[in-house]
Amino acid sequence: MRIGFVSDAYVPVPTGVAVSIETLRVALERLGHTVYIFAPKYPGFRDTNPRVARFPAIFSSSEKYRPKAWPVFTSINGNRILKLKLDIVHSHYFFDLFDFAPQIARSAKVPLVHTFYRIFPESERKKSFFGSPQRNAEKALNKTIQYANKCDSIVSLSKNSKKYLEDLQISTPIENIPIGIFPKDFTSLPTQAIHEKFNIPQTEKLILFVGRLDDESNFNLLLKSFKKVWMAIEEVHLLIIGGGKNLGFYQQQAAAQPFGKFITFTGYMAKNKVNKIFGGADVFVYPKKLDPEPLVILESLASGTPVVSVSGFGAQEYVTHNVNGLVTAANENDFADSIIELLRRDKMRLDFSLRARSHARQFTSSNLTRDLVNLYDSQIENHKNKIL
Repeated sequence: MRIGFVSDAYVPVPTGVAVSIETLRVALERLGHTVYIFAPKYPGFRDTNPRVARFPAIFSSSEKYRPKAWPVFTSINGNRILKLKLDIVHSHYFFDLFDFAPQIARSAKVPLVHTFYRIFPESERKKSFFGSPQRNAEKALNKTIQYANKCDSIVSLSKNSKKYLEDLQISTPIENIPIGIFPKDFTSLPTQAIHEKFNIPQTEKLILFVGRLDDESNFNLLLKSFKKVWMAIEEVHLLIIGGGKNLGFYQQQAAAQPFGKFITFTGYMAKNKVNKIFGGADVFVYPKKLDPEPLVILESLASGTPVVSVSGFGAQEYVTHNVNGLVTAANENDFADSIIELLRRDKMRLDFSLRARSHARQFTSSNLTRDLVNLYDSQIENHKNKIL
């Protein structure tokens, strides 16, 4: 099968979407399929994969990885697309819903599948820019429905995300297929080595957060909760891996606090390096609510690190409360109390760790990618029947 991926976030963009696309590409090619990727051209980056096509894009001034516009699709693009003899197109937008993928699918005369990595209307309510949050959400809602109805099939990444999309009365059928992981990628460095790498005393329990520091990160909740954790357990350290437009703001905010020296910000790190850190933490924390599938939660579980997460559009589905982690209400007291409980109870943390590894095995990429291939096959067959 010849598959075209279209995304506005691909390597070297340090997001879960870019990781997900690369994971799917590798898994599909291991099954014998051919994957072509259409993505923005990032200044200073060159691909080694000949099947990646980069298109000029205009980027946001605040984020060098976020495209504001794609090029106009032309007949020249169309002729090149036909030569690829694609069987299906799959769009994976993270920042915005561009019309580029439907144009490629129409040009290639093949079905279009789309995966929603964000709850766009709800995300717009969280953005800190000029304009009414309600009006922004309404625009995003209309755009979401319009885009979804151009597709032949929608992929949701959690049951809650699927329910949200179904409640929008989208006419396109929706299938729930999470992104898988390669468990062997999450062999951790020794805990001692991780503490030494970041100059963290060996006596301090390690709390880990991995993610973008943007308007949706709910990071203020984590800072407020960590203050309570630090007051209850003095020998504790919060390691923040990730960047984003709010990184500098949160660094200043943390530095002004009495517990500031117990927080380390690393900025962006290469994915293969981050994979080796998950298992060295005592607890992984996830304060976000609007992530349909928080891939980092699965990665933490695969590393054997229990998770404390707030309820939301996906996180609670991947953490089984009181089995491999704790799921709390999205307030600082409950979140902090759960972190404190897990840090204080060593046996509970060990039990959760063993169950976490076992639980993560059901999300292996090989199994879930086969489900996606079955969806592709059915859409290709349906498309052929429509033509006939």
